[in-house]
Amino acid sequence: KRRKGERRESNAYGGSVMGNARSKEEARGDAERREDMLAAFTDMAQGKFLDKVAHVTSKDIKNLPVDKYVLVDVREDALRKVSHIPGSITQGDFERKRKEDKGAFAGKTVITSCTIGYMSGLFAAKLSKDPTFSGDLKNHKGSIMDWCYEGFDLVDDKGETTKNVHGVATKWAKLFPQDKGYNIVL
Repeated sequence: KRRKGERRESNAYGGSVMGNARSKEEARGDAERREDMLAAFTDMAQGKFLDKVAHVTSKDIKNLPVDKYVLVDVREDALRKVSHIPGSITQGDFERKRKEDKGAFAGKTVITSCTIGYMSGLFAAKLSKDPTFSGDLKNHKGSIMDWCYEGFDLVDDKGETTKNVHGVATKWAKLFPQDKGYNIVL
């Protein structure tokens, strides 16, 4: 039962919050969530690829001329349909183009990306050992989560700008920013 003056609000995950009382998750700011996201990335990457692959941030990518890199999104199609970073291509498209034309990405930095940077880091590490691959290779640290923390645009499967982003699972959705206007889809 609500007391006089209390109101029910929805949080970013579709749950409700009573009155002025905020959940622990909502009380945390985006800066704390971003630190947690980067710590989660580092914990997962340690001993797997963290020191074996170079990493870039979303700001680094935004500062690169678009004709100097290819951004390879290794996430599943269902996640990409909700949204992806503009100009990114699927892992399947990347592999197909490499197979068809060995020089398809010559002179370009290949940047791998996913939700947080773990799956893309594993792909980058595998690619770095591939004798048929040569060139500059980097992993997108924080990937689409970092992109959202920067407030950069996302596009849906029709190429239209969207604020929807797939959170993969509740555990990961909590690491996305809540104060940037994105809608976390599960």
